[in-house]
Amino acid sequence: MSLRGQLKRIPHPWQWRVWLKHQYYRGNIAFFIAGILLLSTFTYPTMQQPSLVKDVLFVLDISESMNVPDASHPHTGSLRLQHAKTLIGAMMADLPCGSRTAVGLFAGDDTVLLFEPLEVCAHYPAMEKVVSQLDTRMRWIGDSYVVRGVKSALDIAKKNQLHLVFVTDADEMPHHEHPRVAELLTYRKQVKGILIGVGNTNLSPVPHLDVKKEITGYWTPEEAVIQGHYPNLLALVKELPPGEAMPADMAAEVKEHLSQLNEALLQQIASALELTYLRAGETQTALSTLHQLDMTQQSETPQDARWILGFFAVVMILVGWFWPMWMRKLNLRHA
Repeated sequence: MSLRGQLKRIPHPWQWRVWLKHQYYRGNIAFFIAGILLLSTFTYPTMQQPSLVKDVLFVLDISESMNVPDASHPHTGSLRLQHAKTLIGAMMADLPCGSRTAVGLFAGDDTVLLFEPLEVCAHYPAMEKVVSQLDTRMRWIGDSYVVRGVKSALDIAKKNQLHLVFVTDADEMPHHEHPRVAELLTYRKQVKGILIGVGNTNLSPVPHLDVKKEITGYWTPEEAVIQGHYPNLLALVKELPPGEAMPADMAAEVKEHLSQLNEALLQQIASALELTYLRAGETQTALSTLHQLDMTQQSETPQDARWILGFFAVVMILVGWFWPMWMRKLNLRHA
């Protein structure tokens, strides 16, 4: 029979039982719908769903003391900066989708926001690459006032409704015998977060790095004096012949050319703000601490809806595949 003759035998649509049994409609409609659903997944559809998120501001200390190679992770002898970047990258990756994340840099007495808060899952590759490229050469000043830096970070966190993770060795330049932690009390309980200390508590020389991040030398007491923090010794150092060191009894007064993790200062800051202090170690320890803190909140976040379209596409493919068998059984039953 010709195709035109077969088409004339197709019953009227309202006679649905007979219409569905016709050979031209055995599975074609189901396969067609499945194809439409699969093509729709390439539009990356989303749907709003309530979920628990953690919105976090990560702040990284980029002062020169972060170049001291006394960190134990990712391997023994790592730079403090590398350990800090590894921790931040792992903690960002561990945040639930829908969380907002921002990264800031601390140097001098200020914290500067690199970019506005972004959804972590959609932007993680870009954010992780930015963090991995951070360098102490990006600092805009040589001095370091940790209390003021934390205060600046708290202002940013409050403004953007973020929690705070501040990673530093807390080594100040110049050294402060009695930091003014009391000025942080007005921020008490306003922001939740973690202070993470990186480095060793033993004094280590601060290296000079070249563009290839190779050590070319170390800070000397004379260089620390030239920075201007010892006016009583400045005239003497300027009169020294090139390459000649200060007298040992005078050099003993200078401490800024050596660096160590200042745990006492970080613990004072954490106590004043009721934050959690954590000494950097294995990455899993930092992740566990982040999980244990009550930093979660409920928010309407966009969730990937492609799996729903994919599920119904599979259902329609199965319907189209088994349709002939069902139709044969239906025909036998009616016969």
